[in-house]
Amino acid sequence: MGKTKGLRERIVGRARQAVGELIGDQDLHDDGKAQAERGRDEQGQPSELNPLKKLKQLT
Repeated sequence: MGKTKGLRERIVGRARQAVGELIGDQDLHDDGKAQAERGRDEQGQPSELNPLKKLKQLT
């Protein structure tokens, strides 16, 4: 998954988290938080188009 999809997941997750908080739905809030965390993890993954990117970061 690419960085743009990870960013989209973070944005949607944060929105779901906020809506859940506003309407008092704890399940929606928790689902949004988990989705935002998955998006953050996806953004940290090296791009499929450039598998050596992570290697470059380590050197």
